Amino acid sequence: MPPLLISDESFERIRRVARSLPIFAVDFFGFECKLGDQSALADCAINLTPDGARMLAGNHLVSPPQELQNGSWEKLRGFYRAWAETHASSFENARATWLEFDTSTNGTAEVSPPNLLFGYWPQEVERPPEWIIDTIIPLLLGGAISPEFRQNVARCLAARPRETADFQIGVMFSRNIQAVRLCVFDLPADEVFPYLDEVGWNGDRDELGEYLEAFQPYADFIGLHLDVGEKIYPHIGVEPNFVAGCWARQPHMEPRWKGQFEQLLKRGLLIPEKRDALLAWIGHQSLLSGDQEVLLLRGLSHLKVVLRPGAQAVAKAYFGIAHRAMEIQA
Repeated sequence: MPPLLISDESFERIRRVARSLPIFAVDFFGFECKLGDQSALADCAINLTPDGARMLAGNHLVSPPQELQNGSWEKLRGFYRAWAETHASSFENARATWLEFDTSTNGTAEVSPPNLLFGYWPQEVERPPEWIIDTIIPLLLGGAISPEFRQNVARCLAARPRETADFQIGVMFSRNIQAVRLCVFDLPADEVFPYLDEVGWNGDRDELGEYLEAFQPYADFIGLHLDVGEKIYPHIGVEPNFVAGCWARQPHMEPRWKGQFEQLLKRGLLIPEKRDALLAWIGHQSLLSGDQEVLLLRGLSHLKVVLRPGAQAVAKAYFGIAHRAMEIQA
């Protein structure tokens, strides 16, 4: 692993997470690191396969490892069962869910319960907003939410422009905040502030506007990451991203990555050596796993800038590795 991006300490914690799940459960193993300082503490995240989701739901021949069968893991078990029951193809869209582990801060020997993020598309008949708000969020948070909390989430989902139909919802078990993370994608540039005004966001408009303007030429869309609870919190994440899938938008195919890195460098949010380490990470390799050849794909996912009142902006990079089975030629 790149030592500039992932310290030995973080690597050992990430290794514990990796060892807790069988390889068939993982489609993509992702990493998150800060770009503007010398720290190499990193978090990790797992994008599940259908069999991985089936295992966590308790509907697989392989049972979840013992350390994944208590506490918040029970809430995840309930979530994956409900997720399967409301989709025609059962667990087939499990790749729309992520488990995010705070390995940069968890210093225990145990694998702590992860945060859960899952895709949500309002046009889906099987999972209407009421199902998300009245069933899934209370299930994951461990009880009914207040009327104010419910109203804020409902308003954020309903206020989207017609062109926007892609959300991600996160429940951050590891953080001391009674809220959900709402990631809004595909917002047209001229709809960002009208959307934020309608939902009641009261953060720094000038600072956000600066980053929107800076990133717009170097992205197909800019996602917004909001924390929504009994209020709409003023901190916000800004994610410039591309429409193409992850493996079709790597820097050798997508030149706009260079512009994103330059904007971060200009604002003192990026150490050049970390940019170079990210670019050097990209590639692939193969190995034998038993009698099967496996292709490992290494790539970048996206960048994000977090804006917080009274604090300096923080830039983060998200990158990772996927494995794909290959047939061995005779």
